[in-house]
Amino acid sequence: MSLELAGPVVEHFESRLLPEGIELTGTGRLRRLSIEFPGWLTPRQVEDAVGMDIEHELGVTARVRLRSGQRIRIEIALESDSSDLVTVPGPVLRVEGPHRPVSWLAGASAEIVLPSDEGPGLLTQRRGLSTPGGEPGVCHPLEAEVTLRARHLTSSAWTYEAQEGDLLDVPSEPTWLPWVRYVERGRAVEIIVPDGVVTVDERTSVDEVDDEFEVYPPEGLSTVGIWGAGGQTLVEVGAHRGLPGLRSLVAHELPHDDAWCYVALRHLLESQADDELLDRIDWVLGDLEDSPTAWSACASKLATQLGLPLAEQADRAATTVLARGRADDVLLLAMHQLVPVDVASGGWPVGDFDRVGVEAIAALSYGRINTDDVPERGRDVAVAKLYAAGLGESERGLHAAACAQVAEGRLLSSLSVRPNPTDVAWLSIQ
Repeated sequence: MSLELAGPVVEHFESRLLPEGIELTGTGRLRRLSIEFPGWLTPRQVEDAVGMDIEHELGVTARVRLRSGQRIRIEIALESDSSDLVTVPGPVLRVEGPHRPVSWLAGASAEIVLPSDEGPGLLTQRRGLSTPGGEPGVCHPLEAEVTLRARHLTSSAWTYEAQEGDLLDVPSEPTWLPWVRYVERGRAVEIIVPDGVVTVDERTSVDEVDDEFEVYPPEGLSTVGIWGAGGQTLVEVGAHRGLPGLRSLVAHELPHDDAWCYVALRHLLESQADDELLDRIDWVLGDLEDSPTAWSACASKLATQLGLPLAEQADRAATTVLARGRADDVLLLAMHQLVPVDVASGGWPVGDFDRVGVEAIAALSYGRINTDDVPERGRDVAVAKLYAAGLGESERGLHAAACAQVAEGRLLSSLSVRPNPTDVAWLSIQ
């Protein structure tokens, strides 16, 4: 049977039964949507609607109904016919689009964004209690296991809509979410929830003034619970060291490699002289002279600002690295004027500027809140910032800059408890 999205953007879908559920397929932003019930019995097609019924041997019946309209509506209901308390495997909702979905599955609140070159698709939970399903675009709309009281019913409802735009146009986050979720140590995340409650763990302190909560998260990433009429929504927050503090930490504590040299030199350029540290850097760069990398070439050039005679080594290293032709290496060298391309003036050393920039922003989940467990990389943050600078004060440029800012705050929070020299080095490029 067929379904139609009849909003500003029209999309058509066909449905079919699967061995454990039902599937919708389309050709727009939403390419595939399936709802499956692992370990249940055989599904049955219903005659009067797009949907299916399926039973579990413990006496639970599930009903799935899909309805056309300005928004596609997806309804899932589980009803127990048993006189006992029963627990059954929960349904699994899976969606796919032309690009990696961005999923935020946080209990009482959930959204899945489907980026596309024509604008985004958006699935929004209207009722339910969603948890992540292990990969982007996969969720348990009623948790992984569902416990039902005797003759009890529980349900979940989602909607799907589509918008015009391009790959960078993703829907705004819910307005009640904190505007800034990743802060420097000692600063507060401000949460405004009229008639709501905020809960935190023992490592986090919170001050309440009227309807505003000032949450002081510990260093790193953590979650707070925001309670509303639909239940608890888990929201990630974070606190981080400033970038100079991270550089100092890396310079004095981590193993000595090419990226470490770069970070340590950036640290020395903004701090007091440290001859012992400078000697260590000189020794490591000397050891790398016969097997240079892009980071060792850039570090050698930086070292000349501190009096080390490494200008010729930097040029030789850049020549060797350029011959390998790796895109990120060429970009690094260009950003340090070791190849004849002026990146600051809009030059681009390798590939298509727009494609590389958009790919970096996509890798950062477009700066959106998510539960996909896709870690940010310093490289992507640096490229996104460079891309935003190249776009200037345009709407597209401001959007790219905001994405990079959110991703950088989250990455800094993560690095504050698990420093990584390469990520810190990318963030330290000036």
